[in-house]
Amino acid sequence: MHPILANRRYLALYLMAWLPVVVLMTGAMVVTGWGGWVQSLLFILPLTVVYAFLCLSAWYPCRAMPMTDERAEMALVAHISAAALSALLWVALAWAVAEGFDRSTLYAGKAELTTVHSGVIFVAGMFLYLLSVSIHYLFAAAEVSRAAQRRVLEAEVAARDAELQALRAQLNPHFLFNSLNSVASLAATDPNGARDMCIQLGDYLRENLKGSGRRQQTLEEELEQVGRYLKVESVRYGDRLSVVEEIEASCLEHQVPPLLLQPLVENALKHGIAELVEGGVITIGAHRRADRLTIWIENPLDPEAPNRAGSGLGLANVRQRLEKNFGAEARLRCGRSGETYRAEIMVPVIENENTPEQKDEADE
Repeated sequence: MHPILANRRYLALYLMAWLPVVVLMTGAMVVTGWGGWVQSLLFILPLTVVYAFLCLSAWYPCRAMPMTDERAEMALVAHISAAALSALLWVALAWAVAEGFDRSTLYAGKAELTTVHSGVIFVAGMFLYLLSVSIHYLFAAAEVSRAAQRRVLEAEVAARDAELQALRAQLNPHFLFNSLNSVASLAATDPNGARDMCIQLGDYLRENLKGSGRRQQTLEEELEQVGRYLKVESVRYGDRLSVVEEIEASCLEHQVPPLLLQPLVENALKHGIAELVEGGVITIGAHRRADRLTIWIENPLDPEAPNRAGSGLGLANVRQRLEKNFGAEARLRCGRSGETYRAEIMVPVIENENTPEQKDEADE
């Protein structure tokens, strides 16, 4: 269907655009002596409405015959022929309407069309049809341009998704490798603990698989997944591990990439809690300031432990995922302050608008 006919608003705007044509054609009939303003307006108005719809038919040959170098001459001949035929049909309709006016009691004997009047209608019909052809070619060109832009965006989204999937595929084996090492370390000293850890690990992976198709999830869901991971690790650490959350309620509904915090929590355990005989507290916090969401993870450090550069796989993965999801507006900062290590993520808050990945998820 023609895009104008498929949309009532576009159709109304299109018909309004023909009002100047009604005025000009009415003036032409008055100047050529056909009748007064009221008589000419009543004559021209229905003719123009019919011709407005007739000109919409130019959309189909314009789409069928693009104005390319190879087919330009053929297309031009076809459109001129169609314009002449449409103008002749308009003249024939004008004669039929004029005949009806001439036979009416109001315009009896005073509504006959002459050759001059017919010529004016024919020339106007040719011009208006060819103008419609030009406008339709502009619309077709704009449509082609939009389609090309869509293809470019789709290619960019596909490339970004492939990179993100590769990063996630990299992250899951990394976590599993660390978890299996933990199970192996418990197997000799605490077989029951190793068994419990395997059970917890199975539950964690089952929940992880349920959300594997997501590209974005709420911070609340991300924290729930982190909690399941910490439950797995608590089998090994026992009372040495405590977790404190300082999460503002307004932050829980904001979207973040899945498994974004897990590598940071892994590092807090591996480089913090595991190196302290008495263990310690991992603090997970989040707050929003204006259009920025800040999430941080803090853990105690052995005061005699060397500074860690933070260039491992987990942190590199987090940085890349932030860049792919939010571009230069997001960043990860890590550093030591005294006996505390802090990893801080800052991402933009987008109100009432999905990120490109969320849109893809909605499409699926």
